[in-house]
Amino acid sequence: MNETGKTIKRKLTDNNDAKTLLLKANIAHGGHSLDTIKTMRYSAMIMGVKAESYIDVNNQKLRIELWDNDNLVSVEQLDGNNSWRWLQGKKAPIPPNRIAEMKSTFYSGLLGLRKPALNQMQVLNMQKLKNNTYSVLGRLNGNDYIFAINSQNLLVAEANKTSGRTSVSALADLRLVQGVMIPFKETVTTGFKKLVIEYNDFEINPRIDNNKWDAPEE
Repeated sequence: MNETGKTIKRKLTDNNDAKTLLLKANIAHGGHSLDTIKTMRYSAMIMGVKAESYIDVNNQKLRIELWDNDNLVSVEQLDGNNSWRWLQGKKAPIPPNRIAEMKSTFYSGLLGLRKPALNQMQVLNMQKLKNNTYSVLGRLNGNDYIFAINSQNLLVAEANKTSGRTSVSALADLRLVQGVMIPFKETVTTGFKKLVIEYNDFEINPRIDNNKWDAPEE
């Protein structure tokens, strides 16, 4: 093989390294169990506020409820053209930039490591960070997704840029739930705002009744 051939081969190998690392992270986080997630439910505390969320991956539906003790405070629901927000007893449309952020849930972080998501994504490059950690940049539908993966092939941070707004999450306290390795602590930074999310529990592929997607009474 001549020098030109060697250069071409080396470039192809370099381009494949980023995708290979993402696939290794996929396996480390559950492989088939991760790829076959259809629905999820979780509860969490967000800066002292209780959150409940329901996710339908196949239909790209997402519902986030905030509670004050036993009182429902607000709901945001992503459901195609019928996306809405409920606050103080009133239902209203969700702004387009927030809809874009909610849609990014299916392609960032843990759910972004599913093979069905990775197969849609253009993997652009990989950079070495400190502590033997690498970041991989992917792009889909004009949005950027970054995955920071450590030497054990585990996701330790992620970021996404949607509608010109960048959100960065540091992930910690990984636990195995129904064959999927899930971070139970997330520190999210968006601009000058920082949120600490401490997850209480997750369910993988629970049955979500249709009435769970109903809007609260006004």
